Amino acid sequence: MSKRERPNAARRASYKIEAILAELKSLAARVGFEVREEKLLREIGYQVRSGSCRVREQNLFFLDRDLPAASRMEALLDELSRRDLGAVYVSPELRRILGEDDRFDADNA
Repeated sequence: MSKRERPNAARRASYKIEAILAELKSLAARVGFEVREEKLLREIGYQVRSGSCRVREQNLFFLDRDLPAASRMEALLDELSRRDLGAVYVSPELRRILGEDDRFDADNA
């Protein structure tokens, strides 16, 4: 494999962030959120940001599609870390990222 064909570290990190973001969106859907990536318009006088809301008995999570993938990932992590995820499957890596893997915490104590 030539040097040109090998992905650089930044590109590999970007792929990993995108993969985690996709897994977070899937997890959000399993706990009852409809995740929508929208261009959140900004106007003078108010600040808009990614987050959850409830509209007519439906839980929505809006992600600002203009944000970098890492920022969108952080917004979903923030919301999901406050939810009870005991009833749904969460991969070990994602559980560690969310800070819910007791074994991981015990190993680092």
